[in-house]
Amino acid sequence: MKGIDAYIQKKQKSAHVKNTSTNSVIDEQTIMHLFARAVREEYGRQGEKNIVPKLYKNGTIFIAIHNAIWAQEIWLRRDFFVDALNEKIGRKVVKMIKIAT
Repeated sequence: MKGIDAYIQKKQKSAHVKNTSTNSVIDEQTIMHLFARAVREEYGRQGEKNIVPKLYKNGTIFIAIHNAIWAQEIWLRRDFFVDALNEKIGRKVVKMIKIAT
């Protein structure tokens, strides 16, 4: 099974061939999938169940969290996740993470 990195590189190459902007390559679903995957890598299945991305808009990922302990953990490590996502994508797309109530 190919990783998401290979998928992103393939999409970026096809965008360059078509002479289109790479901004159209990374869509909301891809960013939310990358976030969910980063949470799973960091916290396992428990984290994945309790930290759910809901919306990506204008550089912000809105997430739903099912208890205060997970909310505090994400709040303290939000910069880590922003940096990790932007590194995977290859440019600064995600600016912040907000906890949606």
